Amino acid sequence: MWQVAVVCCVAAAAIAAPSGEHSALSKEDLCAIDIDHSKYALNLINVAKNVSSAPRILCLVNTMSVHHNTRVQAIRDTWGQRCAKLLFFSNATDATTPDIVQLDTQADHNHLWQKHKHTLQYAWDHHRFDGFDWFYKSDDDAYVIVENLQAFLRLPEVVMRQDVVPLTFGKCSLRTTATSFCSHRYKLTPDLVDYYVVNKTLLAQFKQLTHNRWVFNSGGPGYAMNPLYVQAVVESLHRTTCLSDKYCEMLPDDAAISFCMAWYNVYPSNTRDLSHRERWHADKPRGVYFTDVTTPSYWLVQYHDGIGGAARHDACCSPDSVAFHYVLPPLMYHMERQLYYCRSDGDKDLAAFNARTGLAISSEILKPTRLAVEYGPAPDV
Repeated sequence: MWQVAVVCCVAAAAIAAPSGEHSALSKEDLCAIDIDHSKYALNLINVAKNVSSAPRILCLVNTMSVHHNTRVQAIRDTWGQRCAKLLFFSNATDATTPDIVQLDTQADHNHLWQKHKHTLQYAWDHHRFDGFDWFYKSDDDAYVIVENLQAFLRLPEVVMRQDVVPLTFGKCSLRTTATSFCSHRYKLTPDLVDYYVVNKTLLAQFKQLTHNRWVFNSGGPGYAMNPLYVQAVVESLHRTTCLSDKYCEMLPDDAAISFCMAWYNVYPSNTRDLSHRERWHADKPRGVYFTDVTTPSYWLVQYHDGIGGAARHDACCSPDSVAFHYVLPPLMYHMERQLYYCRSDGDKDLAAFNARTGLAISSEILKPTRLAVEYGPAPDV
């Protein structure tokens, strides 16, 4: 018991210490530190062995200028290095970093579909001939385990179709347009659905086409699209069926792109593993592990309604998990540390880890920092 107490005291002192003092921590003590009760979910996850650089993934991250020095930098420092190419799409550029693309569109949460259309158009116009096998779109508060994403995209059932039909994979959600429509923080009532899809004839046709089921991949943790999918979207952006009407610009981008592709009879696939556990997660590790799934009014529970339901504790997460959402920089560095550095038994320090992997993971992962504001379900352990 006293040994556990010593570890806890060391961890508490380390988190409270000024950042310059963390280098004095041993790797063992550093890795004993937990942030935001994340260890329960993270301990369930296995990072796939990086046996191949294939498939080549172009990562497209949605951001805005106020996050360039925080969220953008954290992604650059961590998981973004494992993409074949990483691009951020923002309302402003940065002369010191060519990976930020400025888009001529409004930089707020109410114009995500408009911004996403510009993002896909840019990616297709500038990179379709660059040999990327997949395009991966996420928000700037996502954490992506790229090796697990690559391993999923190497599954035979994926490979045999990727050059034949448009495909997309991610965190699937469903709402019937006859009831509430929920996308992350958004809950679109029937009145709002009617508002966003201004063309009532089009809306009626969509309901008939999809049997009143609006299924989409969550844009927060992200989703993968093969080139055929991106091409189909880009070639459809001017069409009414792709919600080209200016009154549709405020529709959440993840729901809108699914609406657009439904006319091609292309829908998000089920990405759960054989034990029915989720690979893509609409919340951070604490949320997906501890959420009370018996509370029907909670957004995460509603988010899973009609597509297999939500699970908690050890059933929450597949060992092959790919991505989480609502991961702010301190938690992003923590996840990088716990999933990679702390599991590298042969590397005595970060320099050795980077030399072996060929990466340049930031020393920020050695500076555990509490979240400024903690939120989420209370741990019941």
